[in-house]
Order: sequence, then structure tokens, then C-alpha cells
Amino acid sequence: MAWLQLSIAADRERVEAVGDLLEAHGAQAVTLTGAGEEALLEPSPGEEPLWDRVVVLALLPTEVDLKALRAALEPLWAEVRDVEIVADDDWQSRWRAHAVRACFGGRLWLMPRDEPFEAPAAPGGEAPVVLRLDPGLAFGSGSHPTTRLCLDGLAALPLEGRRVLDFGCGSGVLALAACRLGAECAVAVDHDPQALLATRDNATYNQIEADRLPVMTPEALARAPGARRGFDVVVANILANPLVELAPVLTSYLAPGGRLMLSGLLAEQARTIRDAYPAIDFAAPVQEAEWIRLDGVLR
Repeated sequence: MAWLQLSIAADRERVEAVGDLLEAHGAQAVTLTGAGEEALLEPSPGEEPLWDRVVVLALLPTEVDLKALRAALEPLWAEVRDVEIVADDDWQSRWRAHAVRACFGGRLWLMPRDEPFEAPAAPGGEAPVVLRLDPGLAFGSGSHPTTRLCLDGLAALPLEGRRVLDFGCGSGVLALAACRLGAECAVAVDHDPQALLATRDNATYNQIEADRLPVMTPEALARAPGARRGFDVVVANILANPLVELAPVLTSYLAPGGRLMLSGLLAEQARTIRDAYPAIDFAAPVQEAEWIRLDGVLR
């Protein structure tokens, strides 16, 4: 099967609208690049493209009406610069080149979808766990240090039979990992509808039942029966300022003695976060490059 790969120049302020338009015309994949042609597969949490002009690479069916698409892009100040026909295997290999293949905590393997893989035995005789995820624009492909820190943290916890809250779930990778690691239930929460769709899609692909991985907005969670003090583990991989603002909310969802895991943080922000959570006893930060993860227990 062949596809059309379109290279579209767009202003960064209109990238989201361009992406929505492309999806309406049947786009199967959308990637952002800048002048250096570095793919934006997983930005830092909350980060937007820094380039004034963005190149949008879109994969569409060959039967798409290019004339109509060009006309629809014009009001968005976006222009199709190049059109290339690519074979199915070609675009999949290009996309897969950015996928993450990694092991966390010695037992949790993150691998691309459909790629043949047999996980080796985990240390201590534990059964290895495999989670399948392809790279995408939703934060949480596993390529960013903060996601890796959280996956390592979850893999180190005894999650069997526990209830986990993934607040700001992005692709749902942390909630998915929690389910794979034995959690009774992992609730995935995000305000972005695209993140909720991506999480549901990833859960379906990994054969995780909807009742084990409910997906909802923060408003729906606040109304959910049993949510307050209802989670053994709360994980939030977002940014320092939102984590400070959300401190009373996240703390309120923890069961007594529950564990809080926070990331999306730079090393110098640790004190600010600690001060915002007076009811949490934090351990020393876990660090990768300039990023950290803070783990704590509700008193």
C-alpha cells in the first residue's frame, strides 16, 4: 500500500488547527519538525514548539483531494511544500526509528507495537512485563527523562492489588505500566481530549480492560465516588507550577500511607515542591540529567 507524505509549512500558533484539519482529511500520522528537521515526538512536559515556522509532515491516503486540502490550509497560513509517495513499509520504518526500546526496574519492558520481542527473565524470578507503545505527539512515549524516571519508580513498587492515579496522563504510559505491573486499577486523568483518546487506544492495543483503566477529565475524577483518599499511589509527571497549584488536590486523592510520585521537575525546583506538600514525607530526589523525580508518603 502506498501513502502520500506531505510536507507543510505552518506558523507554530496554528499547528494545532493544521493538525486537526489534516486528521479530518484522513491523516494517519502527523509529525512536527523545525529548521533542523528534528522530530518533536515527545517534548518536555507542557512544552510547545520553539520554532516560529514549523514543518508538519503528514501521512495521508493517496486518494485525498489535494486541491481541496490546499484550499482548506490557506486560511491557516499553511502551505503544502512537498508531496512524496511512500510505501507502507517505508513510512512505518521511519516512524519506528524513533520508538523507545528500554527496560525499567529490570522487569518492565517498553517496546514498539508489533515488533517481535521475547523478554528475558527478570531478576529475582519475577515475570517480565511488556508494554507496547509507538511514538506520538502525546507526551509519554518513554523517550523523555521524566517519563523514564516515573517508569523506573513504578517498576520498583509492589503494585499488585493497588489503586493508582495517573494525573496528567498524556499517552497513558504510566497508567498502562501500572496495570501491567499488577495494579488492580489505574485511573488516567487529563484535560486534553487527544490525550484521553491516545490513552484509550493504547489501553485497547495492550488488551487492558476499560474497568481496570478508566480514562477521564479532572472534573469527572472530582465527582467520582470513592476518589477522595481512594488511591494507594498517585503519580503526576507535569510541570513545577501546576504541581504546586495542584498540591491540595493530589494530596486529597491519596489514601493514608499512600505514595506520591512527582516528576516533570528540574533539580533546582525540589525545595519548592517539598514546601507545597507539607503532609508528604519526601525521600531524596532521583535524578537523570537535570530532571528529577520526587517520591513521598502521606503521613
